[in-house]
This record gives sequence, structure tokens and C-alpha cells, in this order.
Amino acid sequence: MKHLLLTTIAAVVLVGCATTQSPEPPTAKAPDISILDAAEKGNIEAVKQHLAAGADVNAKANGKTPLDLAITSILFPKGHPETIDLLRKHGGKTGEELKAEGK
Repeated sequence: MKHLLLTTIAAVVLVGCATTQSPEPPTAKAPDISILDAAEKGNIEAVKQHLAAGADVNAKANGKTPLDLAITSILFPKGHPETIDLLRKHGGKTGEELKAEGK
């Protein structure tokens, strides 16, 4: 009986030692500017931070997505090419593309 008790205690201790929990990966903090405003202004660093923090690449405001705003920026007739490429690489779509998909 004593042998069984010691074996049980040893097993519990070993199982407890063998269990490891991997720490949660650090989550990136989104910047103060919205992903929509960052895309419209061509603020690629803020867009990168939003994407790293898990922001919705196709978030909408007034039917416009970040990609729409990066493409049609008033101050930049050709849009913001780097921002456009980054958003596309992360699955960014225009409002019209999403509408065609029924989203």
C-alpha cells in the first residue's frame, strides 16, 4: 500500500513537471489612427501596425475599405502604391469587390 502511494505521488509530480504552457505571443498594439485614415494618408507604418494587431483589412466606413481610400486619396492622384500593395497582400479588397462577393 505504501509503495502504491509513493508511486502515485511520483507520477503526479512527474506529470506536473512535464506539462509546459507556452506563453501567449505578444500582441501588437494598434496605433491611435484608424486603419482607414492610415490607408487614406498613406501611413504605411500605421497600416502595418494595424495588420500586425489583427485589424480587419476590409473594415468599412461609408462603404469604403482601406484599399478604396488608399487608391482614391485626394492628395495623391495615383494613390499610395506601397499601401495598396500591402493591403492587397493581406487580402484587402475594394468595396465593389466585396459587394460583388455579397459581403
